[in-house]
Amino acid sequence: MGKITSVRWRILYLLTFVSLVRSMDAVNFSVAAKQIMPEYGLTEVQMGVLYTAFTSGYGLFHIPGGWLGDVVGPRLTLTVAILWWSIFTGLTAMAGELPVVGPLLTPFWAFLGIRFLIGLGEGAAYPNANKTVANWMAVDERGLASGLVAGSLGLGYALAPPVVAWIMVHYGWRPAFYAFVAVGILLAACWYGYMRDRPEAHPRVGREELQRIHAEKIPEPQGDLSSHHTPWRAFVTDRNVVLLSLATFCLGYVAYIYQSWFYLYLVNVRGFSVVRGGFFATGPFLAVTVLCPLGGLFSDMLTRRYGKTRGRRGAAVVALLASALCIYLGAGAANPYLAVLLLSLGDGLLYSTLGSTWSVVMDISGKYTGAVYGVVGMCANIGGMIAPTLTPLLAGRYGWEAAIHVAALTAFAGGMMWLAVDAGKRIAVQERVLVQLPEPVFVRDK
Repeated sequence: MGKITSVRWRILYLLTFVSLVRSMDAVNFSVAAKQIMPEYGLTEVQMGVLYTAFTSGYGLFHIPGGWLGDVVGPRLTLTVAILWWSIFTGLTAMAGELPVVGPLLTPFWAFLGIRFLIGLGEGAAYPNANKTVANWMAVDERGLASGLVAGSLGLGYALAPPVVAWIMVHYGWRPAFYAFVAVGILLAACWYGYMRDRPEAHPRVGREELQRIHAEKIPEPQGDLSSHHTPWRAFVTDRNVVLLSLATFCLGYVAYIYQSWFYLYLVNVRGFSVVRGGFFATGPFLAVTVLCPLGGLFSDMLTRRYGKTRGRRGAAVVALLASALCIYLGAGAANPYLAVLLLSLGDGLLYSTLGSTWSVVMDISGKYTGAVYGVVGMCANIGGMIAPTLTPLLAGRYGWEAAIHVAALTAFAGGMMWLAVDAGKRIAVQERVLVQLPEPVFVRDK
């Protein structure tokens, strides 16, 4: 029985590690900001712009990254993406000393360009992760599989603050970025060496495992999209895609507040030290690590009992409404430890909806999973582009409690979007069919 399940789960575990490293790369800059800001004289608003630059690149490349996953395959696409973001992560440590800094650019603009380019590389990660889960996992395993990948994202966010903070205290902030370069290069080699775009192409996959994976569908041939038109209009006008995009916009807005400002919020607003702030900043992300797989299991359980539409919808609505409540109460809590607990639960519940989101994208999109996830994921990152800059502006004018209350209201709005999502309705795609015309018949004159 172990041989039946081993390969697809090994692919999933490797994908989970890719997600973990990507998430650590995404937040290491926000932790290192404690030393970067005074070294280069950067303000909180400028840091917000730098966070938004990363999110802009990350969001913009979701669609082309997902499309490449459909056409080229997630094996090569994700390999190149890992190498890309790792190289520019290393360049972050040298941003202030690059030859162009001084004569042509200030350090702020150097950081801005590098953060944007890191975001471009990381933008291909989750569309291709979604494509990999769709290709490799059986239908009744997708909620858990999606939750495990999303949960590793939370684990990476949890590990980055204490690891980077410890390196900062003992060696400065730059060595942390160099370490991520080495890890990324090794990870890209492992992914390309073991991964295949489809289980049929993997030499270690046996007949029994293929039957388990494809129990409810006939696998489509490789390369079936390379010469076909991608129906973008059908995607962006589909009711489910629009609703999922709005819901993930709300999720992205809230999520990026945690990624960009939670550590500094604990240190500067709640009064924690640099090291203790790094420790407690892991709270929301540990909650994500635990609640994402549980959310995927809960979604699968409801789906088996009530069907795709009511199951996926119910799991997402309950989690988002509970998230909104926890965030609202956490913002106003007088006790800083209670605030950490409630805000952590709020973030974990927010991310626990990703198992439902990924599963619905796979359910409604078929062979266009990468491209459709790219559309939905881009909208999440539009929310993420707004939050890092808007949040300190709201906090400066109305206070941090009000700024976090806006996040709670946004999570509530995301739950309302899910009330109309129908996971049982696939995107109506009209395929282009080549019609072969009859050969002309020539009649010779007598």
